[in-house]
Amino acid sequence: MIHKSKFKSKDIKSKAQVSVEYLIIIGISFAILIPAGYFFYSYSKTSNDATVRSQIAQTGSSIITAAESIYGLGEGSLVTLNLRYPQNIRDVYILKGAGGNTELIIKYELSSGMNEAVFFSKVALSGNYTYPDRAACSIPCQNSSITPSNFTEQGNHKIRFESKTNYVFIVQSK
Repeated sequence: MIHKSKFKSKDIKSKAQVSVEYLIIIGISFAILIPAGYFFYSYSKTSNDATVRSQIAQTGSSIITAAESIYGLGEGSLVTLNLRYPQNIRDVYILKGAGGNTELIIKYELSSGMNEAVFFSKVALSGNYTYPDRAACSIPCQNSSITPSNFTEQGNHKIRFESKTNYVFIVQSK
């Protein structure tokens, strides 16, 4: 007795065609989803970097404005400023620039790598730690830091400004 197959070859071809069509649909879906996912990831990373830059600019401007204001009030004036550092800040330090200008520099990290924001002050500034080795210095320091360590933590920080005879002394505490 000859055994006959229950399926005809036409049914097998139809099922194979349906399988190929499903594979094509899945392939097209991936071809659309992968670039869309990459675009969304790139956009969110760029947006986050812009937010951090804005926060850094606001922080630096606040420090410079407070220092210049307290200097104008005269020797012995004291002000404390509460600031919130974003998590990307790595260091805050002061350098004596060319021509006697003082520069406040905030080093921060973005997706593109390390960056520095420089803010120029009309008055002389000094921290209480030498930069870059973080040793105690005789005030006023030429190049100084307002933080005792190389790494600045995110979060709320109290920054104290004290007007001296010819400079503003800046100290940071958590």
